[in-house]
Amino acid sequence: MKAGRKQPYTAAGITRLACVRCGGQARFQWNVCADGNLFRPICTPCDIALNELVLKWMKDPHWKAKIAAYRQEKELRP
Repeated sequence: MKAGRKQPYTAAGITRLACVRCGGQARFQWNVCADGNLFRPICTPCDIALNELVLKWMKDPHWKAKIAAYRQEKELRP
């Protein structure tokens, strides 16, 4: 079973974990209702990809501009 927990990870704790999708260093966390609301660690590239997927799924007419800004913000984050 991949990493996941009911309570959010701390800022320091999340960086000690591997991304559940690709194995890279986790920086963020997501939880999904259908997955038992477990917080799952994910890396920056997977976080960006997941946000893009959701914006497209929502049929957001401004998804390209939003994901471009989000990508720039997250990739600059140390």
